[in-house]
Amino acid sequence: MSWGKRALWVLSAIFLIIVLCLVFRKPLLTGYATIFEVHNATKGADALVCLCGGRTTRIPETLRLWNQGYAPLVWVTEQKNMNREFSNLNQSNLGFARGVTSRMELNATWDVIPSLGDGATSTFDEAEDVLAYGREQGWKRIIIVTDEYHTGRALYAFGKVFEGSGIEVEAAGAPNEIFSREDWWLSDSGISAYFLETIKYPVYFFWDSEPELVRND
Repeated sequence: MSWGKRALWVLSAIFLIIVLCLVFRKPLLTGYATIFEVHNATKGADALVCLCGGRTTRIPETLRLWNQGYAPLVWVTEQKNMNREFSNLNQSNLGFARGVTSRMELNATWDVIPSLGDGATSTFDEAEDVLAYGREQGWKRIIIVTDEYHTGRALYAFGKVFEGSGIEVEAAGAPNEIFSREDWWLSDSGISAYFLETIKYPVYFFWDSEPELVRND
């Protein structure tokens, strides 16, 4: 076969792949998003732990799970201040959680899991903080609550840190009002979320503790 015909076959194959991707882009992109999601929370856990980050989605989901009897206790992790000079102008995760609880007219009692350092800067940090506190409390099973797209990586990090601890960790994902697995590629925030997970997840694969390349979830 001549080089001209080979080049034509290659170009035709590339064109066909592009056409197929365009035609089947929704199921392909939706399937890609599900790679990052884990939903395995079951009722009867010792505590619900809401991770730092998207508190406007994670805290209401934590309260929903609490209200449905998934666990009797609700906690937030402690995040490191990004700017100490103005940090007092920003409502804390605990204050926000209590405010949402009042707005939802629930009687859940929130508390903060103390940080081993100066506040968490990564999911690994949060896992280490939760493990230390969970051992003190004698927890056997916990549910971590985070955004849906972050559940896979969060559970993976907690699994590494909690290995051999005797404490089981499950994950629950909070839905997002702007995007979901079915349409994340149609919004800037959705593209940013899944693009960052695509980068961060492989990095977490090669570390067993906080990697310097991945910070501030």
